[in-house]
Amino acid sequence: MTTRINIDTYTKKFEVYPSELLEFAKEHKLSLLPLTSMRGQAIALMSQPEVRGQKHLIRDDADKFFKNIGMETKDSIQQFNKATGFKRIEMKGKYCLQYPFESDTTDLDKRKGAFISGDRDTAINAIKAHFQKNIIDIPNELWQKGHLDPTVGDASEKNLAWQPPIQGKYRDRYKWCPLFQRMWPTAKELIPNFNKFYTDAERKEILKALKEE
Repeated sequence: MTTRINIDTYTKKFEVYPSELLEFAKEHKLSLLPLTSMRGQAIALMSQPEVRGQKHLIRDDADKFFKNIGMETKDSIQQFNKATGFKRIEMKGKYCLQYPFESDTTDLDKRKGAFISGDRDTAINAIKAHFQKNIIDIPNELWQKGHLDPTVGDASEKNLAWQPPIQGKYRDRYKWCPLFQRMWPTAKELIPNFNKFYTDAERKEILKALKEE
């Protein structure tokens, strides 16, 4: 468990990164941002020996940190929550680097070379046409009562919504939101298709969470 950082002790810009962070970055081929940038200063702060894995910061701390070191930003927390290649401890609204350091380049890798072939408007219009044909243009009298969660024996209004006929294609396979959006696969759909829905890393995380229940 981490404790909140005392941001008042940090009043000067960092001029160098901690040596251990530099070694880790070199070993894992991670690019470190220049310390002239706000994100560089954010990484430097979170990687300090007395901070990493021990002290977290919140938005107020981020605001004060940049004010202390004379850097102006309208959204200080963005400098801490953007992907850097270094894994953070998962905490809502709190920011702290994992220690010992761990590499996490998923968010960086998925942006490299991101490209969709074909004409943009043609692709978008095809999606719009699908929804127009199968949902928007379907006469109201053809819509049917459907269960938001088909796996529970609940026929109350909180588990029902009007759904277009295309819903029958997915009957008992998915759970829905009231606005007719597929939210999650049911166990019946998920179990034989685990590899389809989740990566190897995600399956391991799910297994770990289930074991801890």
